[in-house]
Amino acid sequence: MRPAARLRERVIAGGLLLILAFIGSAAYDGWRLHQQVMAVNERELGNLATALAGEADRNLQSVDVLLRDTASWYESFPWRTEPEAVVAALSSRAVGVPQVSVLTLVDASGMQRFRSRPTGEPMADVSDRAYFLKQRDTDTGGLVINEPIVTRTEREPAVVISRRLSRPDGSFDGVVTAIVTLQALQSAYSAIQFGEGSSLVLAQEDGSVVVQQPANAPRTRFPELSALKDGALIDRAASPIDGRAKLIAVVGVGTLPLILAITRDEDEALRPWYDEMWSASIRTGVVCLLVGLVVVALLRQLRRQAEAASERRRLEARLQQTQRLEALGTLAGGIAHDFNNILGAILGFGELAQQQAEPGSALRRHIDRVLQGGARARLLVRRILDFSRSGVTDRAPVHVQTLMEEIVAMLASTLPAGVDLQAQLDAGDAAVLGDATQLYQVAMNICTNAVQAIEGAGTVSIRLRRVDVGAPRVLMHTELAAGPHVCLEVRDTGVGIPPEALQRIFEPFFTTKKQGEGTGLGLAVVHGIVADLGGAIDVASVPGEGTQVSVWLPVCGECAPATVPDTGEWPAGQGEVVMVVDDEQALVELAEETLAGLGYEPVGFESAERALQAFEADPDRFDALLSDEMLPGMPGTELARLLRAQRPELPVLLMSGKVNQAMVERAQAAGVHAVLHKPLALRELATRLSEALRDRTGARRYS
Repeated sequence: MRPAARLRERVIAGGLLLILAFIGSAAYDGWRLHQQVMAVNERELGNLATALAGEADRNLQSVDVLLRDTASWYESFPWRTEPEAVVAALSSRAVGVPQVSVLTLVDASGMQRFRSRPTGEPMADVSDRAYFLKQRDTDTGGLVINEPIVTRTEREPAVVISRRLSRPDGSFDGVVTAIVTLQALQSAYSAIQFGEGSSLVLAQEDGSVVVQQPANAPRTRFPELSALKDGALIDRAASPIDGRAKLIAVVGVGTLPLILAITRDEDEALRPWYDEMWSASIRTGVVCLLVGLVVVALLRQLRRQAEAASERRRLEARLQQTQRLEALGTLAGGIAHDFNNILGAILGFGELAQQQAEPGSALRRHIDRVLQGGARARLLVRRILDFSRSGVTDRAPVHVQTLMEEIVAMLASTLPAGVDLQAQLDAGDAAVLGDATQLYQVAMNICTNAVQAIEGAGTVSIRLRRVDVGAPRVLMHTELAAGPHVCLEVRDTGVGIPPEALQRIFEPFFTTKKQGEGTGLGLAVVHGIVADLGGAIDVASVPGEGTQVSVWLPVCGECAPATVPDTGEWPAGQGEVVMVVDDEQALVELAEETLAGLGYEPVGFESAERALQAFEADPDRFDALLSDEMLPGMPGTELARLLRAQRPELPVLLMSGKVNQAMVERAQAAGVHAVLHKPLALRELATRLSEALRDRTGARRYS
């Protein structure tokens, strides 16, 4: 192993050990703090429960003493005593125990006989009350504390504490009851701060709640408290109300049949621990992060020289590729412009010859073929301009079936030996809203790649069909929207694409071809055009078996196939004088002959300066201007501006082989009526010039 690699491993190992040491130390401190916080809470709850249970025992024992004393007195002096004396005796005894609201004597039938004070309620029958039934049916003479009820004595919630009255023979003679209102019991605990998430329950041994704090908590039975009373002072359990984990301190209330419990949410009890652990986690995380950053910095230092060299080589290769593409784009734009001038002469004189040839003759057919080839060359120039990013494209419905038929015909004539082409085109009159040149570029690029993927013999299958996508679905590279589409599927039996390359085929500058055979931009441009048109593209490939590329484009409706322009009557002039300016003599001559054939009087110039001089000599001589944009010394838009400064109503048509947005804006600012693509189409020239002159005439008419 190289020394650099060993040092790298030691740095990583040292950093990991240091991080683990910090984490282990923080975990141990957290465990110790957890134990301490729990111990403090358990001690606090236990002390509080014991103290409150003692206080409750003292308060209720005073009530029990009152009941014992009253029962003993009544059993010694029963009905022989006058009623007024009995009431007075009860009142004097009840005054000494302020928590008792009413002291009552009940006979053996369950009817109240005497009360320590008037309550505004008639003597009530309590024979159905649980405390009465229990005292009647048992002769133990014990204290009975009833669960809270709305008493018939005062009509408010209270706890009834009772003892049995017995005759000398031991038979049941009634009960003596002390009514303690819940408000009185509750007030004894309401001022105590138990802490957030804590509660108090004073219950009977069967779990029936007598008093609880907070007072508005749901009332329910807690039968498990009786079992907890006999265990450890502090226990843990889940609350039957909200299911939260609780710390519970349970103690018995002296010798009374009562249980006092104080609970606290474990989360609230551990709140200080949580806060401290959060701070400790941040501190530990920061320290570990710093250690990690130091380790990373050391590793980066070790790798810096190798990475710098690799990055430099990559950037140099990328720069060379970018420069090559920029140069290619610039060269393509320049060649396209020059070729436009040559092509303009070919198409222009060809159209003139077409008009003079006899319809149906062999010469006419030959000229038609020349014009068709010229039209294809014009589209090629548009594609080159699009590649150089100097062209402006307009969208219109494109008849996809016709476009693919042309592409299939072109491919069939250029296939290598051994490659078979199969086509099934069933799109009908479906139309796609886009630019025909861009759609041609998409289809031709995919089909050409399919042909080039075949080494030796093989088959390329092209299928075009209409598809109604019912629901959106995610493809390998894009998402296909719902709705009507045309689907182009191109399948080849070539070498296929490796899986690791399949995910990158649409990346700019990525190519699976050999060095020098591709730029890696073809499919990137295809993907951009398809996405811009709202379509989707998908690729499936098996190495050694072939590849299928599927393109979906949304249908905007139907349209008729494009037809070759007829030679019918076009708008003609009436002897208007048209100034023609172009730096190519052949194009000047072509324009002059074309305009003369349309009924105009053309005057040609090969420079903007000469044209400007002629106009200044006689401004009223000329009725319109037809000028190229790219003129030596002065662009056509500048010439138009100077001429219209002298003749604001002068119609101007501008020609260019490189129409871009900036040029269109300059033309609009100069008052140009229309911008024509070179090479010029005879019909378009005749129509646009006629419209410009008509607009001028109207302006004069209403001026």
